[in-house]
Amino acid sequence: MTLALATSCGEDDKPPRSREQFCRSWAEAACSTDVVDVCQAADREACIDSQDEFCHDLVPEDFADSNGDECIEAVKAAYRDADLDEDELLIVLRLGEPCNELVVGPSEEGDSCTENTDCDASAGLECVRKADSDKGTCQVPMEVGGGRDCEAAQKTCELGFYCDGENCLEAKEADEECTIQEECAEATFCSSAGVCTDAAAVGDACGEDYECARGICDEGRCTSRIRLARS
Repeated sequence: MTLALATSCGEDDKPPRSREQFCRSWAEAACSTDVVDVCQAADREACIDSQDEFCHDLVPEDFADSNGDECIEAVKAAYRDADLDEDELLIVLRLGEPCNELVVGPSEEGDSCTENTDCDASAGLECVRKADSDKGTCQVPMEVGGGRDCEAAQKTCELGFYCDGENCLEAKEADEECTIQEECAEATFCSSAGVCTDAAAVGDACGEDYECARGICDEGRCTSRIRLARS
């Protein structure tokens, strides 16, 4: 009996794109007819050139294209109507899911980290932190419920709880002391003074995304929506 050998490669076997190729795909996806129109670009190519440059500023040189198609589709959907809501802003301005897996951070599983971008997100790693330390380790997170044991490095607590290094405790309210952001309840953040503080509303001044109750911190203000225009 003879075995026939495959002579063609399937879609899954295509080689990964370079950063230049990926950003070109990003730019083409972003420059919908509506975007070109409301931004009053000279033409679609001018829009593509601008988005290509933006993508190069956003996407790190060392990136993974394994989930690149999903990211490009998310970018295309976000820009389709030239009106970006808070979830779409996270994608196109902060490489939120599914674009987060583009980031190949310098740290591998078990290495020390302070934020997710330190870790190789293409391998499913996130920076898992416990409240007994201001640093964490890169892990494939395993979520556990409130009151459960979370001592193992990869264990993280469900929303509304934080890990004190041993167990998942209920998140702290405003004016309670904290060491990491994860300790503070929803719509609060751990300030530089080490106190859980009420997060800012849309339109209020901010310095970091986590200071905003909704959306992101863009140009010093909490923003949950951007309608594209000429500016």
